[in-house]
Amino acid sequence: MHEAYAVEAQSQPEAGTVTVRPMQAADAAPLRQVVNRAFPWFDRMLFSTHNCDVFVAVDADERVVGGVVVDVTPRPDRDAPQGRVGTVTFICADPAAHLPGIGSALRDAASQHFAQLGCRETFARIDAVNAASQNLHRRGGYELLPVRAQVRRWGWRLPLRWRAAGHGFDPGMQLWVRDEAAPQVTPPPLWTRFLVTLILNVLLLALVAWRDPRAAADPLTLTLALSLIATLLLGVREAAIWLVAATQRQQLTHAPWPNGLGLAGLLALGFGVWFPLTGSATPTTPGWRHEHAIPALGRAHLAGGLAVAALTWSVLLITPDPAWVWWPELRRAVVMLALIDLVVPVSPMLGNAARHVYEWSTLAWTLLAVLGVGPLLVTLLMP
Repeated sequence: MHEAYAVEAQSQPEAGTVTVRPMQAADAAPLRQVVNRAFPWFDRMLFSTHNCDVFVAVDADERVVGGVVVDVTPRPDRDAPQGRVGTVTFICADPAAHLPGIGSALRDAASQHFAQLGCRETFARIDAVNAASQNLHRRGGYELLPVRAQVRRWGWRLPLRWRAAGHGFDPGMQLWVRDEAAPQVTPPPLWTRFLVTLILNVLLLALVAWRDPRAAADPLTLTLALSLIATLLLGVREAAIWLVAATQRQQLTHAPWPNGLGLAGLLALGFGVWFPLTGSATPTTPGWRHEHAIPALGRAHLAGGLAVAALTWSVLLITPDPAWVWWPELRRAVVMLALIDLVVPVSPMLGNAARHVYEWSTLAWTLLAVLGVGPLLVTLLMP
């Protein structure tokens, strides 16, 4: 870890004082304990402070109660003719500390650190369903950047910005930026968010079909077929989620996953695998918190998962006669959607059906996982 600039920030909540300072060697073990209490198991595996600056929050008794890991590109020991970019990589507060203000103090210390290093822009990658972290960063001046705003802002340099922010390989995460000079961004209408999700998946399905063709069709016919496949699969899934959410009087919005295009593109080109970027369905209630919405989101995504399972098994068991030229592409797509959306409940599949259902009911997730694995096994065993 590079030596961090000396930054200290204090928060004085009702329960005591929180001080933020650069991490010392003796803080590593206590910080890891905080991470283990604050993060799910897969995120704990990903946690790293390598080549980053780390600040810890300590209480009045010098006990570590939180931490923030930040990255600066280029590093402070290198020239930066075009300015530096700062990224909040991890931020966590000890849930056992019961001290308000920890996250705010860490966020402000990170912002001060970025300012001292002359960062022109600072980023945070936040899970689309992590409303608490979104609200924390919004209060600190961060703003969610939709895809169109990213393209308009950086143009052809967008991949470079994604690389600097560690973005592009984390489906379900959204890019937030802090730049006081930037104009305020108007959230895109709902239909354009769905359209982005559809376009991303048609592109990925096209890459898979090019890498490992299954249908002998001309490019135009294949493109139309893949568009219909993506619309059918994702449309049925999303409709089931929204229908059950409506019966629970829960209003949802949609967050596409362009940030997962790097990972999904590599899987498509390298292995001929469609990693469906389904997007996240999130509540629109102001101030909502994920932990309070787990039951409702779990039930809604169980409905979406069962709809995917029903569609998948129907496609596997029914073959039109004569067979449609694009039917093999549909079979391959439904098998991969069922496997990835219904089975794996951890990162980087943030916001998929498996994760929401698993958080709500392990029994329901087990049922969903069996339904999701089955099509792959049937496909492998069938001649």
